[in-house]
Amino acid sequence: MLIREQYLSRLRPLYDVPDLVKVITGIRRGGKSVLLSQIRDDLLVRVPPERIISLNFEYLQLGTIATAEGLDQHVRSLITDASQLNYVFLDEVQEVDGFERAVNSLRASGNISVFITGSNSNLLASELSTYLAGRYMELRVWPFSFRESLEYRGLDTTSASPDLLVDYLQWGGMPFRFGLDDQTRRGYLRDVFNSVVLRDVVRRAGVRDVAGLDVIVDFAIENLGRVMSPTSVAAYLKSVGKSLSPDAIYAYLRALDASLLLNRVRRYNLRGKQVMQTLEKYYATDVGLLWPRRPGAGPGQGDLVENCVFVELARRGFDVYTGVGPGTEIDFVAVKDGIPRYLQAAYLVGEGAVADREFGAFDGIRDNYSKYVVSMDPMPMERGGIAHLSLSQFLLDPPEELA
Repeated sequence: MLIREQYLSRLRPLYDVPDLVKVITGIRRGGKSVLLSQIRDDLLVRVPPERIISLNFEYLQLGTIATAEGLDQHVRSLITDASQLNYVFLDEVQEVDGFERAVNSLRASGNISVFITGSNSNLLASELSTYLAGRYMELRVWPFSFRESLEYRGLDTTSASPDLLVDYLQWGGMPFRFGLDDQTRRGYLRDVFNSVVLRDVVRRAGVRDVAGLDVIVDFAIENLGRVMSPTSVAAYLKSVGKSLSPDAIYAYLRALDASLLLNRVRRYNLRGKQVMQTLEKYYATDVGLLWPRRPGAGPGQGDLVENCVFVELARRGFDVYTGVGPGTEIDFVAVKDGIPRYLQAAYLVGEGAVADREFGAFDGIRDNYSKYVVSMDPMPMERGGIAHLSLSQFLLDPPEELA
């Protein structure tokens, strides 16, 4: 088992803080339940097992707990010593109607430290914010990073062969896929994809036009990292004989974002330093999940590199935007602690027109914040104070300000 220290280190200071609910979100089969088990192992070093209560609501035997009142009563019935701090783990808790009221009730007790997981970010954020009013901390768990994928397989993390990097770019980091042969891996990723779409989009978002959702999924896969507006998507679909309204397209894209299958990236005005609300881009949480659904050629190598850079920045805790300025567009504005970093992502830069385009994208930016070009070129090629990073270096040994 790979110990996911980057997440544990952020949660440990909160283990004994009962007034703050620890909310762990992430795509299905992305590692949330394993992280919960690692937290429990951490606690068992100093806490007797009877003070740790774990409930996984994907198990049928918990199907009788259908209400907030039932959940609250069931948890309290399992507490044997209310004079001590108890630790309660509720895995996939959104399966219980009104779960947020029970979570708030347990938190308010003062002797229960609550950890919950869920596979739908909007569901947790919107409902919990109503009842907890700032008394929760959300931590998103992502599939394995490239470094984690190497550690998991016992491989050297200081460098990696190009074949390993290409494998990661194409098949992603879903933990269970490593070690599977090609056929088994495809079937596994297809099944995970179907569980995400069918459970977290169709059922939870109340989608009735499943065929229409399929069209949007296929379109998004073919257009990862490209600007998508509901109006332009509707016009394109009409040109190929398919009809969906802009409102329906908008709703489907939001549902796919909420399911954590896709990630909405808003635009950032480079001149005004403001976040814009239109013409968003979408990136995949894990490109491997999209393999079974690629209807055409699928994303190109440059798209895969760009998607990989986005995911890694988001995993590292950056707020990620697309930068837009007069006559220019930057792939990513990565903001942490109020400080932006600018990045271009490309497959191969080399020399000539491609290099001019990638490095020249920063020409309209007049501030002095850091600027990087990330590509699969192995040799560094700094130009005019703009740093170049190989994708492997970015993933395995990044500069401190990008870590």
